Amino acid sequence: MKSVTSSSETAVLGKAFFQAGEELGLDDTELSAVLGEQVSTMLRLRHGHELLQPGTEAWSRALLFVELYQSLLALVGTEQNAKVWLSSKNRGLSGRPRDLIACRTGLE
Repeated sequence: MKSVTSSSETAVLGKAFFQAGEELGLDDTELSAVLGEQVSTMLRLRHGHELLQPGTEAWSRALLFVELYQSLLALVGTEQNAKVWLSSKNRGLSGRPRDLIACRTGLE
């Protein structure tokens, strides 16, 4: 059975992606790196001139990012704690998570 994703579902993912980014204090350049897209594409997505397309790398990364945000909140409790964790050097990860999420491996 083929899965069909409506435009309202794609809009919801886009909205969740940008809301998570804002809560974590990421700027447009950082968010475009998370998606693996150019800043101009990310801005079109932000303003609703484009939607994330199911099956694309950007779609997959947006899902991973929203899942990361939800998991992080469950672990640390507040957006402020999540921001601190994301921006702090992490010896276990060998870097700042904020820098590492710019690639798919870092999101995973």
